[in-house]
Amino acid sequence: MSNYIWDRLLEEERGPFTVIVDKTWEDLNPKDCFDTSIDPDTGKPYYDVHQMCQDIDNDLLDWFMLRARVMFAGVELGNSVVGGFLYKDAREVLTDGTAEDLIYEAMEEAVGQAHILADKFAQLELDLVAV
Repeated sequence: MSNYIWDRLLEEERGPFTVIVDKTWEDLNPKDCFDTSIDPDTGKPYYDVHQMCQDIDNDLLDWFMLRARVMFAGVELGNSVVGGFLYKDAREVLTDGTAEDLIYEAMEEAVGQAHILADKFAQLELDLVAV
């Protein structure tokens, strides 16, 4: 995912960690992600994907991937990435719980990595004393 350009939506401190939430363009076509079959009750498609695509092309809708990263001292210890988000404004993910779900996953990974690194640094300190 290093070839993507990420737009930062949020950066804040949570305890000893820095949390960053950002988005980038989604390279999947909405036609591959939404049900275009016909609703038997209405006779219309469940989703008007053609209109969605037009709205995305005209910048009326944001179609993106979302990433949450958890950093400590500038080092990434955890991340979570999910794609296929469609919003009028991508910043809505910061208020509807979507970003919090990704942050939670990234934070769990970061805390686990912090424990592993703490143990390894403690061993390294003992090894350095022995030298």
